[in-house]
Amino acid sequence: MDMHHPFGFEWGDLVAIFTLVGVVATYANLAISRTAKDSNRSEFEQLATSIAKLNETMVKVNMALDSLKADRESTNRRLDKIEATADRHDIQLARIEEHVMTQDSK
Repeated sequence: MDMHHPFGFEWGDLVAIFTLVGVVATYANLAISRTAKDSNRSEFEQLATSIAKLNETMVKVNMALDSLKADRESTNRRLDKIEATADRHDIQLARIEEHVMTQDSK
């Protein structure tokens, strides 16, 4: 192998070949990175859309939960009133039974 002609090429030819390989590699790198950026952009847009839909769903779920909570509180208040009325009736019934028992004793 001759130092003045490595691989049988002139030095200028070798520089041209390496320059061509470098340009092709740079072009391939740019094309791949541009495609990756476009792909990432579309994936992020899809992700943003999915997150927006999830956010809408969560708002609806929170509204439903708030409604259920209000219904539950209303039901609990009515139940408390019914229990208080039942307690008053139990007391009145006990008084009536006591009154009847004392009347029967006489």
